[in-house]
Amino acid sequence: MSSEATLLTNPSPRPTGFPRLPGDRPAKVVVVGAGGMGSWWAREIVASDVAELVGVADLVEGAPQKVIEQSGAEDPSAIAVGTDGVDLALELGADLLVDPTVPVAHHPVTVKALHAGIPVLGEKPVTETLPEAISLMAHSELTGVPFMVSQSRRFFRQVRQLRDFVAEHGPTVMTSAFFSLFTEMEGYRRTQAHPLLRDMGIHAFDTARYMLGTDPVAVTAVGARPEWSVYSHDATVSATFEMSDGSLFAYHGTWNARGLATYWNSEWRIGARTGSATWDGKGAPVLGTEDAEETAELQARIDAETAPEKDQIAASLVECVSALREGRTPMCEVHENLLSFAMVEAAVAAVETGARVEIDALLEQARDDAIAAETDPAAREIMQGWPSVREAIRARA
Repeated sequence: MSSEATLLTNPSPRPTGFPRLPGDRPAKVVVVGAGGMGSWWAREIVASDVAELVGVADLVEGAPQKVIEQSGAEDPSAIAVGTDGVDLALELGADLLVDPTVPVAHHPVTVKALHAGIPVLGEKPVTETLPEAISLMAHSELTGVPFMVSQSRRFFRQVRQLRDFVAEHGPTVMTSAFFSLFTEMEGYRRTQAHPLLRDMGIHAFDTARYMLGTDPVAVTAVGARPEWSVYSHDATVSATFEMSDGSLFAYHGTWNARGLATYWNSEWRIGARTGSATWDGKGAPVLGTEDAEETAELQARIDAETAPEKDQIAASLVECVSALREGRTPMCEVHENLLSFAMVEAAVAAVETGARVEIDALLEQARDDAIAAETDPAAREIMQGWPSVREAIRARA
């Protein structure tokens, strides 16, 4: 399989019914949000073969221009600026809105874009709260406009290799991800409740779902705040998830420990029925079975994969544009992404209550809250009509 074909493989491709993006030109993209992530997205779009940066929007005067200046664009003056990303996208006839705004802005920006008929590629987390995320599921169904959340860790070659290994040697019984990187972030993270879970947990949780091919059922979790921490809340957390196939997934993460840092992807160990695997988060996975010859063949297959592949947000962009061109649902579409976000909020609830939290109960309470807060009668009716949130997710898969 070619590297590009591997990159664009979608486990459950489904036609969207949304008009296909022409394949004879790059997708015209507007970035809304001119912070650090907006700058990264702008650089990747300018460097991409599948997309063209046509506009940048931000409420802060002068911020879009700074993003454009560092983007590497040949003609910065040809890229439009504005204060409202959706209005700018409509003005420019953009094919896609990339949304790396702060999480609190994700819901209003995405709702406006979907109802304007503009597909959205949003940064994680999907939005600020679980009820808002469920609301966005309803709005995506109501409008029929594609909405993908960028979960960049899925696009590492090693994650795909581990997914293949689990498919061949699973199911798993126990998987662990260990993350340790001393960092003292500035800004809102210092006072945010449960900053590690909300900033880093989503990466490991979504990766686990993707690699293991299973979904969360319940979680127990504890947090810690050592006396030397600059964070107001716990930046050290241990969470254990019960998964739908009966396996366990344990996540241990900290921003408080110095020395022997892990890579941003965490360190992984997977124990499955007919084999086990480890990954340091950066190099090639190490695979093992009880058969030495099979183990050698598996490792040789891993070592033979050396062709360059796009990863992280560059690969998210390729996946989104390719899905729009092919008229299919992109990987990490909002329905698929919701359970990864629910893992974060369930772990937060488990830390706060000290109790085991069931995912479905959390989802149904969030749906009730979303219905109560929804201002669009049609979106409210969609949420009321779901047998359950999990069933709504399954129906879209």
